[in-house]
Amino acid sequence: MKFPENIGVLVERALPHALELRRKLHQNPEPSYHEYETTRIIEGALESHGLEPHDRSPRTGLWVDVGDHPVVGFRADIDALPIDEPEGNIPVSLNPGWMHACGHDAHAAIAFGIALVVRDLEPERGVRILFQPAEEGFPGGAIEMVGEGLVDGLTSLIAFHVDPALDAGYVGARTGPITASADKFGIILTGPGGHTARPHQTVDLVEAAARIVVDLPAALRSKIDARSPLTLAFGSIHGGTIENVIPTRLELKGTVRTLDRELWDQLPGIMEKTLSNLLNMSGAGYELSYQQAIPPVVNDARVVSRAVDGIEAAFGSEAIVPTPTSMGGEDFANYLEVVPGALFRLGAAKGRGDLHSSSFQLDEACIGIGIKAGVAALSNLSHP
Repeated sequence: MKFPENIGVLVERALPHALELRRKLHQNPEPSYHEYETTRIIEGALESHGLEPHDRSPRTGLWVDVGDHPVVGFRADIDALPIDEPEGNIPVSLNPGWMHACGHDAHAAIAFGIALVVRDLEPERGVRILFQPAEEGFPGGAIEMVGEGLVDGLTSLIAFHVDPALDAGYVGARTGPITASADKFGIILTGPGGHTARPHQTVDLVEAAARIVVDLPAALRSKIDARSPLTLAFGSIHGGTIENVIPTRLELKGTVRTLDRELWDQLPGIMEKTLSNLLNMSGAGYELSYQQAIPPVVNDARVVSRAVDGIEAAFGSEAIVPTPTSMGGEDFANYLEVVPGALFRLGAAKGRGDLHSSSFQLDEACIGIGIKAGVAALSNLSHP
């Protein structure tokens, strides 16, 4: 797919349809793994423009090949978050308790617009577009699509994520790690219990838990290379029912995150050994459950370079800005385990609302910019 000289005209032609789709999806946010109406809406939009999408029934999500022999791919996520959207937003969610507060409606609209533009280009080397469910879920929709072979044979895969900290018109790019891994863990402490008047006669699980919360993060970091960013945080602690009884069971839950792909492989073993050493003198029994959810997203240098060259050809070099790493997780990483790829940040600032908050809004100008940037990047990537 050669760089289209008439890209501006084609984007303007596709933009009204993409905006219409974004607004429909925004009004119909759905949970991870339950994006049934979302899938139906996207499928209908593609079919109404002569494209032939493939659904994953009974699962949600879909994919479409545009042009013959797809060699490059674009991924858009489609699920929403359990957040009540303020009534003043336009458009506003019609599903109480659910909101597109992470911009996945915009991602899907951009992917749809890219499909329309690429269709009009009739390229010899086509594009596969994935509308992925359950980015916010566990284990996530990406690993399912990888398992179904949907990125097999692709030479590269890219994705955009809207960024409310970046103005529309800019694309954030970086080589190497851009988002962190996101692993879940649970620790169950057990002991005989007893009266709080005589803690010396039993095992004080509350004290043991306090030591874990305070000491485990530092102890874990002491076991790894200081140059490898890592964070451990607890989100849940439950134990005991009354103030004068030392409990027999206490549970802690949290997450571990790193930007280091090699360290991610080693973390379960390091975590087990560190926790064992920490509790060795406490007398508490423990059970550690550790779930490796997603690895870090590590952007491929060649993919970033080729995509950036395409975007700069469309917008000028000033449109590309460096973007920082994030300790948030992104299951786009699962695709990059099998195909070179890159995640870019797409400027969408409107007000001060952050991702995953009820105040989040985006500048719809990012839709047309995302379509143009996506086509430009994919056109450059489609050539060896």
